[in-house]
Amino acid sequence: MPRETALLGWTFAVAAAFFPGESFAQVQAKFSYDAVANCQKPNVRNYPIHGEGTGKLSTDRTASLDFHSNVSGREQYRVKLGAPAAAAPGGSASLRVVGRHRLRAVREYPNNVLIVHLAVVGASCVLKIEHRLKPGKRQYTFTTPLGLAYCDKPQIVKTSCGEI
Repeated sequence: MPRETALLGWTFAVAAAFFPGESFAQVQAKFSYDAVANCQKPNVRNYPIHGEGTGKLSTDRTASLDFHSNVSGREQYRVKLGAPAAAAPGGSASLRVVGRHRLRAVREYPNNVLIVHLAVVGASCVLKIEHRLKPGKRQYTFTTPLGLAYCDKPQIVKTSCGEI
């Protein structure tokens, strides 16, 4: 059942929908990523993370995300673009159109912020994932089914995205 939050579950999730110029046409995109996590709680080293999913931007400026990862399982989100940040497990999340072909997804956790930049022009897609610690914090935190994980900065190994 879809959660009515603004975006993203636990780590590295990506909103893979985009605003296609001025046509407001319905668009679908797919994405995937691979990363490695080193955490102190739980104590894990070189833990491989894989996530993938699809996203859609509809003509009414709503977006949906169907996402699955080996850490958070399956998650589904339905959002209205431009809506204020909404509560999400362990923080908040939002999605913004920042250009004719670019979206920015922001997921706040207790100690850090995850920012996902997505640019799609035609069949070309560029995905950038950025992690920032909040002032005074030294560990990254992420929500998991078992509670908060306290980790070093996640290392993104590979990203890909494209039209469906």
